[in-house]
Amino acid sequence: MSVIPGKAEQITAQLRETTTNVFSEIDTWFDKDARIRSFRPARDEWTIDQIVEHVSLVNHYLLILIGKGARKAITRADRKKIEQELEHYELSTPLLEDIGINDSFEWKSPRHMVPTGVRPPEQVREELTSQKARLMDCLAMLKNGEGVLHKTSLSVRSIGKLDVYQYIYFLLQHMRRHIRQMEGIEREINMNRDDGFIEE
Repeated sequence: MSVIPGKAEQITAQLRETTTNVFSEIDTWFDKDARIRSFRPARDEWTIDQIVEHVSLVNHYLLILIGKGARKAITRADRKKIEQELEHYELSTPLLEDIGINDSFEWKSPRHMVPTGVRPPEQVREELTSQKARLMDCLAMLKNGEGVLHKTSLSVRSIGKLDVYQYIYFLLQHMRRHIRQMEGIEREINMNRDDGFIEE
């Protein structure tokens, strides 16, 4: 099947660019001072090291669903159906945009997505690099718009069914949410520098 020009290219190009930017942004947190990464804002809150581990755990499970969805979408590839789906297609929705905003709603993580602190940051960093590559491979598979052909339900905030492209966007929005969270922690640390937490 030849590449369908226009919207399919725009969607995959947007997702590739966002994937590159978001993963690059989160990668910079591994280069922060270890004292910043281990700072706990409050007794029941995560450190930056725990947040990036959580992100890698969530990505792991989402990528399983994304991979399965991509393979099913490819088997259903039909140019006419793709063109029909793309005619009024929107990658994002207000609910998906809310996912990228820290504290936009209460979100309790399932136990298997709670960081344990067992894996060292270097291993988490390698895992995230691998996950970025997997997303890029998936987008290459779905370059003709096939990602609109398979939908999977998502229970978070009653979002409902998302196609494969939207699932990828959800993953990236979840990463953005936690990048904003880490930025908030860093701001708190900077405000408290005068108290001697971090020496210049």
